[in-house]
Amino acid sequence: MTSRLYKSILENASRNICHISGRTLDIVDVKKPSTIEYAVQLSKVISKLSPLIGNMIEFSTVDLLNQESINTLGKWVRQDPGFPDALFKSAIVSPNPGIEIKAWFPFATEITARFKDSVKLFESDHINVALIAWLPEFVIIWETESNRCTCC
Repeated sequence: MTSRLYKSILENASRNICHISGRTLDIVDVKKPSTIEYAVQLSKVISKLSPLIGNMIEFSTVDLLNQESINTLGKWVRQDPGFPDALFKSAIVSPNPGIEIKAWFPFATEITARFKDSVKLFESDHINVALIAWLPEFVIIWETESNRCTCC
């Protein structure tokens, strides 16, 4: 029974991660730019927030997963550094299921997922990869007709 229990836990966690779509994480406030020059520079570097936001997405995901009733069998822990990012630690469930979380800012670059760990870690099919796209809540817009910068 415990040989397939990890699969059930992983499937349940994956479904729960899908439910965070559209959720706002209050991590950083970026204020309205005071000049167009400031807005241009901000638009060039906003993607640099990805490491910070990625870490907070990992933390929030583990927090969300630990709210499940199945957690009487174990507990989700965030591994930083470590692979996978979220691991279900349990003395009963073997192998311990895990989720590698990749945060992506779609306005910045193409999707990349690099793994420093061996492909062998995926052989027992107990690790899923979650790609979570993030966007700022507000977008900086330059209105050319009125020559003013706004956030909306």
